[in-house]
Amino acid sequence: MNLIQKINLRGAALGLSSLSLAAALPLSITDANAQSLSPLSDYSVIVSGDFSTTSDVEGRTLVGGDLTGSNSMNLAIKLQNTVDSSTFTLQVAGDIVSGNSINLNAGSIELGGSISRNVNYNGGGSLVSNPGVSYDAIFAQLDAASSQLSGLASNSVASFPSSQPGPLVFSATPDDDGTAIFSYSGNDIFSNNYVQQIELDLNSASTVVINVSGTDIDWTSGNMVGSFTDLAVRESVIWNFYEAESIDFGSYNMMGQVLAPNATVTTSANIDGSIYAQNLTTTSEVHLPTYNGELVPEPSSLAMLGLSAFAFLMRRKRG
Repeated sequence: MNLIQKINLRGAALGLSSLSLAAALPLSITDANAQSLSPLSDYSVIVSGDFSTTSDVEGRTLVGGDLTGSNSMNLAIKLQNTVDSSTFTLQVAGDIVSGNSINLNAGSIELGGSISRNVNYNGGGSLVSNPGVSYDAIFAQLDAASSQLSGLASNSVASFPSSQPGPLVFSATPDDDGTAIFSYSGNDIFSNNYVQQIELDLNSASTVVINVSGTDIDWTSGNMVGSFTDLAVRESVIWNFYEAESIDFGSYNMMGQVLAPNATVTTSANIDGSIYAQNLTTTSEVHLPTYNGELVPEPSSLAMLGLSAFAFLMRRKRG
């Protein structure tokens, strides 16, 4: 029995909804961090605030604020024939406003507010009104995950071009659990004029965490190439922008899973992986894969998960 099956059985025994499962207590030290990142396995887009898009999302979408878009949106486009029509593939706590029709290609909508645009339910779904719905438990989980990951000691290094343009290469040195951890500033990675390509040498790592410091991230140089273009690699690479308040990916294709709990993220290029942000504006597509890595936290991370969740909920209450 795998981790997700155990969590589902635990939730069913407690009579919890699918959303409440995310807040269930960890089954063990080993499971704690995997469970804290589990929403990135379930959703392509998770936004605690507002999400604005004029393009496509291949997986499920969860929005704590409002969903807006000036053009037609195509959602859940890679979930056809994989989910039941009653499964919520679009969940919005606020309103769905402005723009042309939404094409929901699989599943149904859960909506806490109002809707002012047409929906084409191409997967046979429907709209379920749920005033007052809250996804704070999910946001708290991912806040806690970002905080915990940012405190992990680096065990791997990257080489940067310095005298002439060239590749930035992340060289993994995984631990016994297969986890490689990097820590660098956003300016060094994304605003370095010498960086032409961004590459990853896995060295048999099964999970890669890249902790990125800095409050303002502006991607101005360097395309992701090599291993980053492999779907099986992207599903286990985590870009953790734990300090960021503003991120602009510009016209560069982000590859991997993105944690940016306090950031407003803007992009005009595709994101190949799941993303969690405070606010998200995109004119390009959000692609699969979702997260499929496995991390083993230190025992102290259990306390950190609880403290981070409490802090998040108190912050939301004050707001």
